[in-house]
Amino acid sequence: MKANANSHQPSVYRNQNTLIRAIFHKASHPRKVLCVALDYAKQKHLALICDGNGDVLKAPFPVDNNSAGIAFLIEQITATAQRRKIPKDQIFLGGEDEASYVANFTAALRKEGYLVLRVNAYEAKESRENLLASTDSLDLLGIAKTLLARRAQNTSTSQTTNPVYAELRELNRTRRSLVRQKTAASNRIHALADQLFPGFLDLSKSSLTPFTNASLFLMKDRFSAPEIARRRPSALTKTLRTHLVHHPEETASQLITLAQKALPPQPHRTPSLQRSLTATVDLYQCLDRNAHELKIQAALTLATTPYALLTSIPGIGFVLASGLAGELGEPSQLRKLDSLCAYAGIVPRTHQSGGPDSAALQSHPSPRCNHILKDWTVQSSQKIQLYGPPELKDRIKQWNANGQHGIFAGARRYLRLVRTLVLNVIPYLSPEGRAQNPDSAQLAASAQQTWTVLQQKWRAIPGHRQLLLDEDHPIGAWRRVLKEVHGIHLPETL
Repeated sequence: MKANANSHQPSVYRNQNTLIRAIFHKASHPRKVLCVALDYAKQKHLALICDGNGDVLKAPFPVDNNSAGIAFLIEQITATAQRRKIPKDQIFLGGEDEASYVANFTAALRKEGYLVLRVNAYEAKESRENLLASTDSLDLLGIAKTLLARRAQNTSTSQTTNPVYAELRELNRTRRSLVRQKTAASNRIHALADQLFPGFLDLSKSSLTPFTNASLFLMKDRFSAPEIARRRPSALTKTLRTHLVHHPEETASQLITLAQKALPPQPHRTPSLQRSLTATVDLYQCLDRNAHELKIQAALTLATTPYALLTSIPGIGFVLASGLAGELGEPSQLRKLDSLCAYAGIVPRTHQSGGPDSAALQSHPSPRCNHILKDWTVQSSQKIQLYGPPELKDRIKQWNANGQHGIFAGARRYLRLVRTLVLNVIPYLSPEGRAQNPDSAQLAASAQQTWTVLQQKWRAIPGHRQLLLDEDHPIGAWRRVLKEVHGIHLPETL
């Protein structure tokens, strides 16, 4: 009996792309499949058209990276497909990981109804006929061979019609970059302030918390130890009070005393150091403001997805949840747990040889992974270790006691938990609430505990009450189900 392409029958080709496999299954013969390989470039791409057997139907030809190039490429694909009587749903295109300058090009192809995938650059290189040389034509053949081997990956746009996850990915990756720049700016501020006023950014010496509004305000205008030492205590106290510093009189007195004892820089260096510090503080504040705005926008977007339910786990906030959502994408397209852990780079590499009786050796995880997803996953495990529910914290502690890497083991456990919550669209409940047959009192107490965690986290977001109560969103829908099915009413506010 003929096997069903959609069945879950085990295959030795576990990492083949399911979309390409479905195309080959539907075509019933490789000659009825059209593969278009693309070698991307900033100005002019190179394209090659072949069938499922790898027979070249159109030799490599240039394609401009603009709307005219899109029209020309579609014309060539259509002409070739008509000659071979290949329908549009049996055509797929692919190239190496998309750079920013090619994003609009591939988006336009998807808009025309074509399946556009991406191949790993390393795998495409290994598939080349000549490993000692590299030309556009050789690279193109490697891309084509990788596509025909079904070793392509779905992009966030090709695997889902929901643009929310692409938006989350962009927002969180941009914010992540801004936070790194903000850290670099803060390091530069430390270096400059330590020369102009040694000890100012040391809370134990100055009594002023570093990088608060008051601290940044003082560093922006004529900042140095001699300048602070000459200020009137009343004026400095007024400035600190304006910026909501606790005990402004005592803090002002301690700052002036510290400034009088500090070793200042050489007078001829002070003006240039002050100008550099003012510019760096301005940059720091700009980065901080924009990173905060991106965080709020990501949280508002996250609330519309099942990943918002991850915030029901103590220790997991909307920053970690939205970052993970952007990297994992549509819940229906989530990989199996072992593939997901490998993609996140949190499983060790295994080496086993010498027969079935020989023990396997494990080494460090492969560097070929989604490093941003790995960062979000490991950070989440670290937060759970510090602030998570007792049952998860104790498990990580037990792994560490057994000599295992507790954080990585916790990260794998977390990804399994993510799949369960997101696919079933349910929040995290205490062990009593998720027992096999909990009584109504246990379920109500557990649900109330989870609802409290959600409200405490989301109240930092403008309009959080509407976000949590909206029944079109996953959190609000869960609250409605509790009321209708179990008769449990969760209060609107704490």
